[in-house]
This record gives sequence, structure tokens and C-alpha cells, in this order.
Amino acid sequence: MNELLTLLADDGTEKDVLCGLRSIGQQEFYQSSATAFRPELKFILADYLDYNGEPLVDHNGQRYRVIRTYRAGQELELVVE
Repeated sequence: MNELLTLLADDGTEKDVLCGLRSIGQQEFYQSSATAFRPELKFILADYLDYNGEPLVDHNGQRYRVIRTYRAGQELELVVE
């Protein structure tokens, strides 16, 4: 977990969290082509409790919209476009 991610809430509040960064796999990318979603990255939060349903995130000055979350034990995966 060596990336800084800013979670952006609807009310304008921001929260910085540490995360890991992964790219979208080929299968997930091509499966999404049948939908309106265009997944770009996956951010892995070490603790799912850090996330409170924020719809947007900022990473290195680039804004992304959260399109899917997946909890695996204590970790939470955010898929963004």
C-alpha cells in the first residue's frame, strides 16, 4: 500500500487513504465493453472501513468515478473509470 488516494464525498469532504494500485485485467475490460462502464484502474484499500460510499476519488490529480466495490476480508477493492 504505497499510493495516496483521496476519497471525495458528495458533501465536498475529502479523506486521504493509502492504497495499492492495480490495472484492470483483459477479461474484465472486454466484458465491460457490453455495458456503459469503462473500468480503468483498481485501488486496493487495506481496510474496508476507510470507505464510506464516496462516489469519486482523486489519484495524482486525476479524478475517477467509482463503479464497483469488492470486499475481500479486511481489504476493499475500488474499480474506477
